[in-house]
Amino acid sequence: MSATHQSSRVAVGIYPLSRNAISMSTNVLQDAAANGYYGGNYDIDSLTLGKYKTWSPEGRIRSDDTLAPCEISSSISFHPACARRQTSESEMIPRKRLDIGWRDLLFGMSQCLSGDRRAKSHAACRETTGDPDEALFFLSLRSGFDACLQAARFPRGSQILVSAITIPDILEIIRSHGLVPVPVDLDPLTLEPDPDSLRSGLTPGTVALLATHLFGARNPMDSLVRFARMHGLVLFEDCAQAYWGDGFTGHPDSDVRMFSFGPIKYNTALGGGLLYVGDPVLRERIRRLHSSYPVQGKGWFFLRLAKYGVVLLLNRPGPYSLLCAACRLLGRSHDAVGYRATRGFRGMELLRKIRRQPCSALLRLLSRRLHSNALKPRGCRREAMAFHRSVSDLCYPGRRAEHSYWLFAVRVGNASDLCRRLWDADLDAHLWPPSLCVVEPDRNLPDQAPTSAMALRSQLLFLPVYPQVGRVRLGHVSRIVRRWARPYE
Repeated sequence: MSATHQSSRVAVGIYPLSRNAISMSTNVLQDAAANGYYGGNYDIDSLTLGKYKTWSPEGRIRSDDTLAPCEISSSISFHPACARRQTSESEMIPRKRLDIGWRDLLFGMSQCLSGDRRAKSHAACRETTGDPDEALFFLSLRSGFDACLQAARFPRGSQILVSAITIPDILEIIRSHGLVPVPVDLDPLTLEPDPDSLRSGLTPGTVALLATHLFGARNPMDSLVRFARMHGLVLFEDCAQAYWGDGFTGHPDSDVRMFSFGPIKYNTALGGGLLYVGDPVLRERIRRLHSSYPVQGKGWFFLRLAKYGVVLLLNRPGPYSLLCAACRLLGRSHDAVGYRATRGFRGMELLRKIRRQPCSALLRLLSRRLHSNALKPRGCRREAMAFHRSVSDLCYPGRRAEHSYWLFAVRVGNASDLCRRLWDADLDAHLWPPSLCVVEPDRNLPDQAPTSAMALRSQLLFLPVYPQVGRVRLGHVSRIVRRWARPYE
């Protein structure tokens, strides 16, 4: 028996070469492909009885060949390791890569050991922004938003319309000022605020609107600007998830445009927030308030850089696989471990932690990151478009918007089951993260429940789709999703 024949028998099991057995073998191979296995230069997922597609090493179709059924098992040349995943293919692909390198980490550490030059650091940061006169820099976006609410002096009990999907800390900050967040439901296809929900949430006590761009999508803001102007609302535009280094500064008519450079963001400086404040009176109030905060110590930032140096080491398939294996042995979720490692501000006393000025080392690193990436926009659009073409019948929230795919989300009816199948194939998909929440309606507005956002919470699955995953593994992701995804109801 030839080596080719032997390797194919290992792949499909030992079956007699009958027509029925060949059909069974084909099904086995299709199941293997759908779960992340593959063989040689052949796309097993497209294998059908009597026909297979031959692929070049680059992944392009070379030809279609038709064989008699009894020829299939003995004619297809599989990789010798076909019955198992190759070593490189058995490594867990992290769900996301940190957008920072060793040179930037070392630069930040060196700045922690140098003298304090806060004035020069602030000036250097302002020079990298699109509108230096309106720009204010903070320890984080949370710090800036909290300072805005302090300076705005809204009456206690006032309401703020909030995009129904946001982060829990934003809601905590709003409530800490005696204000009431009112959810505005989202269109599940575009992730834009639903106009009907926006109108129904408006009351005489509404003072502001917080609109959030989600998952890397940039939604049109013109209608929200008109709505805010018509009703005398302060418009906050949360651009934390919509920045990818292309000079984007939000809508020019938004009252406050907010950006974050936290650990998991594009162009991260492992901290720092940038706010553009249009009203000069409000901006001056914020500046005076912020200057009264204590300065965050350089030692804190040095330890933060060191911690993310470890995270960067683990943020590669080999070390990440070992981390996931260790978590399984210890009975812990690598999801929870990763979330704790990358969360910006942990524990109680959020306001005490965020009411600090950034140290000069953080400002210098942020200036370096903004300057070095100003002409190198980031994003995963090419990989996302290829995935859309390969699995075209799924719902991709925000697909119609301008999008960087900072997070790549699909809406399915079996998110938990599909996530487990991807994990079994060493592809680190994840469900709704703890860093996001759906805003609960105020008891005085029970009809304002964001039903569409609540449905998304259980139906969204976030996939590892970014350039470093590679074409082969992205193909595995698409095959598994295409085979096992179920439509949502």
